[in-house]
Amino acid sequence: MDRPRIALVGAGFWAAHAHLPALRAQDAVDIVAVIDPALERARALAAMHNVPAALESLDALLAVQRPDMVVIAAPTEAHPGLTATALKAGIAVLCEKPLANTVPVAKELADLAESVAVPSSVGYSFRYAPALQALHRDIRRGALGVPWLLEMFEYNAQFHPARGKPTGWKGDPAQARAGALLEYGSHLIDLAGWLTGPIEAVHASLTRVLPGARLDDIATLQVRFHAPAIGILVSGWVLSGSIPGIKVRFHGSEGLAEVEMSQTVPGGQAYRRASLDGAMEEVPLDGLDDAVWMYARRHIADLIALWRGQPSPYPGTLPTLRDGVRVQQVLEAALGATAGWVTIVD
Repeated sequence: MDRPRIALVGAGFWAAHAHLPALRAQDAVDIVAVIDPALERARALAAMHNVPAALESLDALLAVQRPDMVVIAAPTEAHPGLTATALKAGIAVLCEKPLANTVPVAKELADLAESVAVPSSVGYSFRYAPALQALHRDIRRGALGVPWLLEMFEYNAQFHPARGKPTGWKGDPAQARAGALLEYGSHLIDLAGWLTGPIEAVHASLTRVLPGARLDDIATLQVRFHAPAIGILVSGWVLSGSIPGIKVRFHGSEGLAEVEMSQTVPGGQAYRRASLDGAMEEVPLDGLDDAVWMYARRHIADLIALWRGQPSPYPGTLPTLRDGVRVQQVLEAALGATAGWVTIVD
């Protein structure tokens, strides 16, 4: 079996608590380096996990060795340059979401990935949750009928003013195009397209509640899919709830399906189906090893299988860079679709 050499680009919270544990859980891989412009942070993370090298840049790594794959967990503004460098070097890429801050740049990356035919993916890892996998299968086999309404929520109190941490670069307009809409809403947009089909139109309402906020803290989207399906997507990083705080209600012509993913739910997830008579059925699911990084573990395993030329362990799941472009198109449209409300006057 081919044994890929993998480098982790980024040494922040998500790299340390999700991607590196997910990489260590893979069979027959070598983690060759941790890369971060804050070199001491990279060294500390590498030492903690016995990774042999810590460097300041991907270029510095390429000067001494060429890995087979990179996992990019850097701020969004750094995604395009890192992804392009890796792809041009023939290195497989898993880039955290969103792919870029603008549609044209995202398209350039997707075009590049397709032209060089290098395995690549963007970090919409919630697709790999067993509950969402089960919902996806039921929709595809027609068990829920024609899609009518999709309700989706992702929220937690990660940046709540009383109990959360600072937003950091995620709340900085110089580094992120949007706030909760980009950080959480992009996951919902990807899942909505994967479950229900492409979003064809969108209306958005964004608000700021954090003191001095320069980007949205709560975002709501109304969306239209292929008729007659419509949807509501809500994301917020200051709202009470436990990570990941995902709830989905899929209403079809033949019944209702619900997904809940939270650290407060027994087993970390639940999937329920209701027939037209209202009888609710709890659907058994594979267990979650660790709700924080289990999704990333499955995602990385899927990309490694593609790199090895093996069948996917999760057919029809791997999010492509082209999928990342579609998400970016909806985000762009949503940012331009905040006007048009009619004020109710007594």
